[in-house]
Amino acid sequence: MADPPVPPTTERFDRTGDLLAGRYRFERRIAVGGMAEVWEAVDQVLDRPVAIKVLHPHLAGDQAFVERFRREAIAAARLTHPSIVAIYDTHSSEGEEAIVMELVRGVSLRTHLDDKGTLPAPEAVTIGARVAEALATAHRAGLVHRDIKPANILLCEDERVMVADFGIAKLTDADHTTEGTMLGTAKYLAPEQVSGTAVDARTDLYSLGIVLYEMVCGRVPFSGDTDTATVLARLHQDPTPPRQIRPEIPPALEAVILHALERDADDRPASADAMRTELLAVGGASAHSAPVASAADPTFLESTTPSDGTSVTLPPPPTIPPPPRVPPPPAGRPRAAPAPAPAPTPPARNWTGPVLLTGLVLVALVVAGILLANAFGDDLFGPDEPAVPGVGSGGGGGGGEALTLTAAAFDPEGDGSEHDDEAPLAVDGDLATAWTSEEYNSREDFQGIKPGVGLVLTLDQAAELGELVVDTGEAFVGWTAEIYVAASPASDLAGWGDPVRTQEGVEGAASFDLTGREGGAVLLWFTDLGTGAPTRAVVNEVGLSPG
Repeated sequence: MADPPVPPTTERFDRTGDLLAGRYRFERRIAVGGMAEVWEAVDQVLDRPVAIKVLHPHLAGDQAFVERFRREAIAAARLTHPSIVAIYDTHSSEGEEAIVMELVRGVSLRTHLDDKGTLPAPEAVTIGARVAEALATAHRAGLVHRDIKPANILLCEDERVMVADFGIAKLTDADHTTEGTMLGTAKYLAPEQVSGTAVDARTDLYSLGIVLYEMVCGRVPFSGDTDTATVLARLHQDPTPPRQIRPEIPPALEAVILHALERDADDRPASADAMRTELLAVGGASAHSAPVASAADPTFLESTTPSDGTSVTLPPPPTIPPPPRVPPPPAGRPRAAPAPAPAPTPPARNWTGPVLLTGLVLVALVVAGILLANAFGDDLFGPDEPAVPGVGSGGGGGGGEALTLTAAAFDPEGDGSEHDDEAPLAVDGDLATAWTSEEYNSREDFQGIKPGVGLVLTLDQAAELGELVVDTGEAFVGWTAEIYVAASPASDLAGWGDPVRTQEGVEGAASFDLTGREGGAVLLWFTDLGTGAPTRAVVNEVGLSPG
């Protein structure tokens, strides 16, 4: 059931200063887990800090563990997402197995919970949504994590929430474990892991449900005197509803947690994307970034906590102290003298002349303002943002008549998915909701894997087109997009022909004039994700007026 015990100290030796593969210099050991120890190191070729996970010597000769260790590298290396710890390199030589990976600075959710006890609902929702987003990427690649727990969720200094340690992950197209074997941490196992039956993506959602439960309740839903008692409890008991423990928990959040903790996998959310959507619908959370947790002791080295070999985390920088409190005045200080009595009321004046003069001045100013506005147009005070047709936003008042649209994410050269379930939010008439793409490490080349991402807007019937307005909110700025028009949606970018409109460096909302064109589908294609953070596309609302 449990991972092998941590090897005795006599099995470890000091690698400080040693080189791995002729390029990675060991600096210090900073984590020890059941399978491996983790070192901070320096890549001397690229001159960057890295983390190296080295399989324990007593396991390096065990072919089963070596296979499991190598599988982690293969599984994680195929995943590209800002919320998944990146794998840089692997090493296998003379009975030594190692993985070189991203060095993550921050704290684990485990440490944050140990420090805080419980988290506010908005913070828990935000963290849960970001973990669900990372899991969705893994699941689309055919990978189930199978060990989601607070120790494997990292809260980073750069505001990312990261999922680490795919060491016991399972490829959905090939089972690498023996039937009936339980892998994972007892408190966070799903019922199917306990019973030894098949696992799938919904297994991770159950574990995430337990993590959410712990974040808001301060404890896990099932516990016992032994690991066996703990894991068996979930097969026969229902969890205590979170609001019975903390009544201030929002009912909508309780519903999401209990949905994830359904004993039958068929009764849970259908996918990680679906669970993320449920969480974001709770409200009060950020869909784009999670809060950074601060260690209780700024000198505390997070990664010294024993774990199952999770990625390395270092302490965040000290927080800026609040400004000093101004002390109250010393006792006995003389009070301020009372205000003098009001002077006698002067004789009443005749205000008719000044009031008339003031009125004439105001009229003159209004006339001058009108003349200036006519002369200089919107440039006098800055242009109004265009109103989205059918929504009524923007400085210009109502959005006006709009064509009926349906929206779908468009990612023909990626993995075929860009938060597809959120796409309808871009045409729901509500500026408070939004479609967002996945996050990328680079704004223009999309990490070198594709030329862009977009939204396909399909009309209920072909029509003459007018103005296309895209509202992206305040966080998504500096973006570039191309507009394509076709009779019907194409399956790849080439099928859309040439772009009919392009705008670069857009700040906020943008208007594209499609007057005189007829079509049944429009492609909004982002080729540059701008300067906002995180690096992703955001569309609060898009509307299209008739021609």
